[in-house]
Amino acid sequence: MQSPPRLVRRPAIISAALAPVFFIGGTLVAEALWPDFDPVQQTISELAAGDAPTRVFMTIMFALTGLCHLVTSVYAVGIGRPGRIALGLAGLATIGVAAFPLPTVATSSTAHTLSALAGFVLLAIWPVLGMRRSRPYPWLIRPVGSVVGTLLMGALCFWFLLVWTSADAVALGVSERAAANVESLWPLLVVAALAVAQRRTAR
Repeated sequence: MQSPPRLVRRPAIISAALAPVFFIGGTLVAEALWPDFDPVQQTISELAAGDAPTRVFMTIMFALTGLCHLVTSVYAVGIGRPGRIALGLAGLATIGVAAFPLPTVATSSTAHTLSALAGFVLLAIWPVLGMRRSRPYPWLIRPVGSVVGTLLMGALCFWFLLVWTSADAVALGVSERAAANVESLWPLLVVAALAVAQRRTAR
């Protein structure tokens, strides 16, 4: 008798769960450590800027988040290979955000901007690239769920881009967090769905 397909391995469950803890939790802790920081208007990257009081802490959080995405891409074997590659590259881009921080809160750099944009795009498109079509796979990784995930995160990223490029840039921090936080949570949702499907199939 053929054994059921392996959908996800334990390291992916751990890494997918830790990624939003490091990213969302780390952001909240950094904001609490910097009383003058304005999360409505200021970006997450500013928490790791060269002259930010939370620079070291938030840089570590970025690096750990990127590492988690890398681990998830390796061990969430139920995700289609193109999607896993995109998720792994998103992890590298997030590590790039840590490696190339904003020089100061008021300035930016090409390396940082490219790393951040690559991360946003890759984290939005990996679900549709990793879709599966057969029945053993859960709804979130099949065509409808994958397309919904990419459309949702793509729309949030587009909102952030519109705000970022506008003259007044009202609520820049809010739009960025809406996109970035959902992107950090989506791998966890998919991995959790894969783990449940794997357990049901094993029974």
